[in-house]
Amino acid sequence: MPEEGSFASEVLVHEKLSDLGMKVPKVLYFEEKNEITNLSLMILDEIPGDCIEDKSPEDNLKEILIEAGRELALLHTIPVNGFGWIDKKSHLMLKGEKLEFEDYFCEYLKYDLDQLRLYDFTEDEQNLIEKHMQAAASFVKVEDAVLVHGDFDISHIFHDSGNYSGIIDFGEVRGNTRLYDLAIFIGLYQDEKSYSYLLEGYSQISNLSEDDLYSIELIALSIIVRFLGKKVNHKYRNHWYKLAKRQLDRLETKRSVKTKMKLY
Repeated sequence: MPEEGSFASEVLVHEKLSDLGMKVPKVLYFEEKNEITNLSLMILDEIPGDCIEDKSPEDNLKEILIEAGRELALLHTIPVNGFGWIDKKSHLMLKGEKLEFEDYFCEYLKYDLDQLRLYDFTEDEQNLIEKHMQAAASFVKVEDAVLVHGDFDISHIFHDSGNYSGIIDFGEVRGNTRLYDLAIFIGLYQDEKSYSYLLEGYSQISNLSEDDLYSIELIALSIIVRFLGKKVNHKYRNHWYKLAKRQLDRLETKRSVKTKMKLY
């Protein structure tokens, strides 16, 4: 961990997840400041098997993702005091940066939308993205923050010979809407079949309404827009541009004219 950082909150997260019975790495050792390095130190045990990105179990992928969906829903039962990045030095409570979801959601939005002109979007596409973000700001209603993984994709879901073995890497946890991780999964991974399996498991623990499913699509676009704002000069900027184009297509396909046009 960098000099000013601490694994304290991450240790707390692992303990809370273990208490819920989730299959996550257990904390074997933690020091706030190691005497030799003067840096925070944490040692975790190993989740058995492989991530499904590296070694996909085609015969049992559905069952693995259903179980991962159940555990993701459990993760989202943990409350966080505020939205945004977790206070890394907190041993006793999980605390975010912003009190209100709107403040967190809109913090960089104007800047990110301005950066769209530096990509190859048409004027109509830029306007459409902006309309979707305006819709998200009014449509996605979040009163209380919960813990989210923050980087939930197939590289962090593990299986051991085709049997679900756990979720890893909680270095990006934050306070957010419970829909954020599902938005990360479909927005950045964009595999409809895998997403449907994940939703099947998630819904066994926590109900998802039609409004929730639509909110996930809006949040997915907002996540991509944030990356577009950050990656203007990055060598992989075209990757995020293509993701945005695909997510626009998804939203236009899924938007029901009868029930959603009023948002626009």
